[in-house]
Amino acid sequence: MVSYIRGCPFITGRMRAANAAREVLRVDELPAGAGADRMPRSQRLAMAGVCAALVLACAAIYGRTLSHDFLNYDDPLYVTENPAVQAGLSWEGALWAFTTNRAMYMHPLTWLSHMADCDLYGLHPWGHHLTNLVFHTLDSVLLFLVFARMTRRLWPSALVAAFFAVHPLHVESVAWVAERKDVLSMLFWTASLGAYAWCRKRPGLGRYEVVAFLFLLGLLSKPMVVTLPFVLLLLDFWPLEAVDRSATVGVMARSIGRLAVEKIPLFLITALFSAITFVMQSSANNLAYGDKVPLAARCANALVVYVTYLVKTFWPSGLAAYYPHPLSRPLWQVLGAAVVLAAITLFSLRHLRRRPYLMVGWLWYLGTLVPVIELVQAGTFSHADRYTYIPLVGIFIMVAWGAADLAAVLHVPPRVSALISVVVLVALAACAGVQAGYWRNGETLFHHAIDAGYPSSGAYNNLGVLALKDGRNDEARGYLTKAMELNGDHTDILGNLGKLALDQGRLGDAKDNLTKALALKPDHVNVLNNLGVLATNELRYDDAKNYLSKALVLNPDHVDALNNMGRLLLEQGRFDEAKPYLLRVVAIKPEHPSALNNLGWCAMSQGQYEEAEKYLKKAIQIDPQFINALNNLGIVMAMLGKPEEAESYVKRAAEVGKTSVHKKQ
Repeated sequence: MVSYIRGCPFITGRMRAANAAREVLRVDELPAGAGADRMPRSQRLAMAGVCAALVLACAAIYGRTLSHDFLNYDDPLYVTENPAVQAGLSWEGALWAFTTNRAMYMHPLTWLSHMADCDLYGLHPWGHHLTNLVFHTLDSVLLFLVFARMTRRLWPSALVAAFFAVHPLHVESVAWVAERKDVLSMLFWTASLGAYAWCRKRPGLGRYEVVAFLFLLGLLSKPMVVTLPFVLLLLDFWPLEAVDRSATVGVMARSIGRLAVEKIPLFLITALFSAITFVMQSSANNLAYGDKVPLAARCANALVVYVTYLVKTFWPSGLAAYYPHPLSRPLWQVLGAAVVLAAITLFSLRHLRRRPYLMVGWLWYLGTLVPVIELVQAGTFSHADRYTYIPLVGIFIMVAWGAADLAAVLHVPPRVSALISVVVLVALAACAGVQAGYWRNGETLFHHAIDAGYPSSGAYNNLGVLALKDGRNDEARGYLTKAMELNGDHTDILGNLGKLALDQGRLGDAKDNLTKALALKPDHVNVLNNLGVLATNELRYDDAKNYLSKALVLNPDHVDALNNMGRLLLEQGRFDEAKPYLLRVVAIKPEHPSALNNLGWCAMSQGQYEEAEKYLKKAIQIDPQFINALNNLGIVMAMLGKPEEAESYVKRAAEVGKTSVHKKQ
């Protein structure tokens, strides 16, 4: 009879499934205080395998970004038009990083990381993308290790980290160089969680100071980390078990209150950095758009956005770089969002004692989004994918542990659970790979945003800037006109229309648009610079000097304003005064063809023909179609007694002039 039972295929299959389940459970449940030396070999191999899989997944999705370019969307602010960052790491650079108001945030560690990239890679974008990829990979691996140690559960921790590594909503934070602050701050955030678990296990002032120090490093990378003390309080409830969940509500409340008091120093740091951020945003006038959105409308938008992020978490389609603010939301959306949020909250409360991870994950999600849910309106958008980088970990916790519990209740075989998980992760990774492709350059990014159903003045304006830069003036005018239709009083759009008109020689239109832009924002450096160019072209030299001087007071390292001031002085024959401005340009940006041409012009006018030849040849090497530099070099070669070379440069200039509108001063 026994032999028959053992030979029965059905019974044998059930026994094998039970054995497999016990094996998975044995590997999944890590020993308390699980150090590598205390783990069985199977667990050590499993953890190493998870780490390797996370590394490979990140490389597979984001390896393609190494061939991506910089974007004309905040990348100039952080890297490509930032002389302080391009100068690399130095004591002067560090002082600047800790004191600048550029980008309207205090995040000096982010600035320093960009400086280090410039030291390592120069302005080759692949290196800057590589650093983002490395940080995201470290974030994913560290998240797994910290959760595995805190919860002593291997597979749910692995699933949380895997979701984090491959989710399409995180593409913006990784594929965008300017979002270095996300991937860097997450590293310190996760390290703080691990340090806190260590401190909770073995309390001590030194360990608490480590937590505070890592928290501070996170804040110095991105102020959004201010919610960390709140999340540490959640972890006290689960999985660190600092609160007795079997006790009465009153006892639990007193325990939570005591734990909150422990974190007062951390909450004080939160208050300090919140105040600093508010002051910096206000001083830069980045909160002005909030005047157009009443508080009630902002609250309604916040409710809808909470649910929007949830929908995109489970169905990540229609992702875009910019979501314009609707200013108001339909009542049905607001009420529907409120019902969804209330239902999830009540469901999590109902399971508070038996499945505490639900409430912890849910409050993690709700709480960490508070700084960026636009209750205080910063900017002109309603929400952004990058804001989910930390908050979605809470949802991943709910899904991973909830799936594990559901599989246990339904007696789902471990292999089936694993297969389902792999299929979901592969699908998410494929979507993330496609989404990463849209960040290849500004053209693909903003065309995709429009195609995804989010046409905005910002998208059309950025496309107009790219077309203007490439000399596609008719195309630029079309984009900028569409941008104006969506937002007729946007300073940047008016300024770009003025620049376009200036390049096309339509000086009346240029003056009209630039004057309107300056009236809206009197300290707009680019507008002041272009008004200076306009005045120079009209031979209004005093006005030109006034505009350019104001621009340089606001930004002493603005290369175009420096170059245009040099050009203005050259036209007035003040060569000795012009030269320092032009030398400053090439010190900041050595491959600036216009400044090199102007230096050649300056040297040529002073009879320094060999020096002029050096500058002009470098300008042509950078831009072979630079007509003015070709003509000037022809004159220099003639003065140096090289008529054949002179003739060849003049002919090249004539040929370029027939086929191109590529002219620069």
